[in-house]
Amino acid sequence: MELTKELIYFLPEKANGRIVKAEFLTEAKGRFDRKWFAPKGGLWMAISIYDEFLIDHSSLISLIFGLAMCRCANYFGINEAKIKWINDLHFNGKKIGGVLIEKFDHWYIAGIGLNVNNSLPSNLPAISFKEILGKEISIFHVLENILYWLRYYFGFLRFYERKKLEEENLTNLIIEDFKLFSDTIGRCVIYTHNLDEEEILAIGKAFDITEKGTLLIRDTSSEEILEIFSGEIFYIL
Repeated sequence: MELTKELIYFLPEKANGRIVKAEFLTEAKGRFDRKWFAPKGGLWMAISIYDEFLIDHSSLISLIFGLAMCRCANYFGINEAKIKWINDLHFNGKKIGGVLIEKFDHWYIAGIGLNVNNSLPSNLPAISFKEILGKEISIFHVLENILYWLRYYFGFLRFYERKKLEEENLTNLIIEDFKLFSDTIGRCVIYTHNLDEEEILAIGKAFDITEKGTLLIRDTSSEEILEIFSGEIFYIL
């Protein structure tokens, strides 16, 4: 992701949609600098997207990356793959992949990590395409498929925003597909900004997602409805 940022200024004319792919990462980090394993055999990539979108739709950007990974998993026959809000890809409670998105100047920098053919420590709640399917698949083919779905959803977002500006009503396909492929809606969850700090902000039911892409949680103790656009959730039931 740091190289992706540097390349924006080094070669700006080709920065929008630029992909930087690694064979492996020696210092892989996620949210709050949490370390994770990124050995050879996985798909480790970063992409830079110029922020030309309406500010009200900024939360939709994160959903798009989760949808692209889920669609990719489905394409290869992993139909049980689901999205855990915001954009973690899970299979029966085990993590297949995730996305870290940073705002950098006028750009979105998204780092995507997907367990494809790589081996994983047995004590981690994680799983790979290879383990699920019982065979190796082409990393390039996985990358190609994810990029197809990223183009699909970003293309829709541009079309959707244009129709909104023209005051035309249009179903938000990103939200509809998130509801279809996510297992978060209807779950009892713990919501926190950062679990490492042991700060629980709410315990309640995630009951809907707004047109803006924010998650709605009804707090069990106060019945207050929380609208969240960032943070972490953990399933209780």
